[in-house]
Amino acid sequence: MTSSHQRPKHIPTRMCISCRSTGAKRGLVRVVRTAEGRVAIDITGKRNGRGAYLCSNPSCWTTALERTSIQSALRLSTFTEEDRATLTSFARTLTLEQPMTSGDVSTRQHGG
Repeated sequence: MTSSHQRPKHIPTRMCISCRSTGAKRGLVRVVRTAEGRVAIDITGKRNGRGAYLCSNPSCWTTALERTSIQSALRLSTFTEEDRATLTSFARTLTLEQPMTSGDVSTRQHGG
């Protein structure tokens, strides 16, 4: 028995820990605390460990690194220099013109 009214596919949403905008999970970048206590960028979104999401806006990354947003979200007391370098180098690869994936829904404008 098939129904002519199929439910729309569920699209998981997440919130950027810096600007608090929400969007499709795939449109945000996941930062994860690994089992070893290290910080890594999780491009696939499937790595084990406690995760937090940031949008691809460079100002969000700058703000999150200046504040303790990432440490708090990942429940870390502090970053190692290597962890900070990993996040900083990834943030440098982002540009304002970076295309967002379809399904991104923002509840707040960036830059304000």
